Amino acid sequence: MGVAAGGAAAAAAQHVPAHHLSQAPSLWGPRFTNPWPTWTGDKSLADVWGLMSKMRALGAPAWGYLSSNRSPSLEDCSRAFPLVPPDAAALAAPPGDAVQALWVGHASLLVQMEGVAFMTDPFFSQRSSPVQFLGPRRAVQPALVPEDAAMPRLDFVLLSHNHYDHLDTGSVDRLHRHFGPELAWYVPQGMKAWFSGRGITNVTELDWWQEVQHPGSKVRVVMTPAQHWSARGALDRRATLWGGWAVLGHDLRFWFAGDTGYCPVFKEIGDRLGPFDLAAIPIGAYEPRDFMRPMHIGPEEALQVHRDVRSRRSVGVHCCTFFLTTEPLDEPPRLLQQVLAQQQLDASEFVTLRHGALLQTAGGVDLNSPPLLPLSE
Repeated sequence: MGVAAGGAAAAAAQHVPAHHLSQAPSLWGPRFTNPWPTWTGDKSLADVWGLMSKMRALGAPAWGYLSSNRSPSLEDCSRAFPLVPPDAAALAAPPGDAVQALWVGHASLLVQMEGVAFMTDPFFSQRSSPVQFLGPRRAVQPALVPEDAAMPRLDFVLLSHNHYDHLDTGSVDRLHRHFGPELAWYVPQGMKAWFSGRGITNVTELDWWQEVQHPGSKVRVVMTPAQHWSARGALDRRATLWGGWAVLGHDLRFWFAGDTGYCPVFKEIGDRLGPFDLAAIPIGAYEPRDFMRPMHIGPEEALQVHRDVRSRRSVGVHCCTFFLTTEPLDEPPRLLQQVLAQQQLDASEFVTLRHGALLQTAGGVDLNSPPLLPLSE
């Protein structure tokens, strides 16, 4: 297996046991694989065509539909998902004894803890697509962009994988222009070359379970396994790795799941790295279930992941922003709320923030009460 990271990163990296990650040969070279029986293999072209046909049959606009409205306007979506103006004062002076996380939208969070600020899968563009004139269009505008006065100085970015709704060219370029070469990028194995091609060199590749201490801080960054896949074209499927990220401080711990299907590894993540003060776990893009189950969890599985990794508080992400699968945009937070009630859990244990809202939490105690989804009836 390749071990990525140069200089100080390589010195700090830990050995990655081979049984956690394997590579399978293909016509175009080695490909990463998921080692768990819950992974049922790549979808065929016929499977993908079938999903596309189901999405077209819905007749929804490029930004998706709502449970009560099959053809909503963007104004309808704005009413369903009202943006919360970012709290500039909180961003400028985050609490020193808590994890502070602001939901920008989709899988993008701005997180501040123990003196560092970072983003997960930053996405500011209008479409989740290789081009900006076609493809899924934002139902909700990003709550915060690099050029905003409220945007704090970022120390690093965490990328989970290279799918277009997570690794967005325009968003990467905007962050690099705004923050310059001092901004560090932590990426899965095999992705460094993509950044080098864009003139970005402050990039560290990591393998599953590999870790590095972020320079000038007490924070460690650990890449964690996930059950997913990667591709940006027709011939590079699973050519680069995918995963989640743990950020471990002296007193506080944060975990970002990335994109994933449910698999046995989450209990191991909890045992090795938990408990977490806050976790960001995907709750959307799960229908049709027979197609999506190996690669995307839904609300019920997300709650199980929350328990497996021993998270004291979790926020739902990967929802309510882009129309990527067949469920209504507003369904995931409502279903999550229902599952919490059915299992007689406190509703504050796992929440979905409104776009732009921030949560401050540590040790299972919240310092604030942010506005949440779904909206009260």
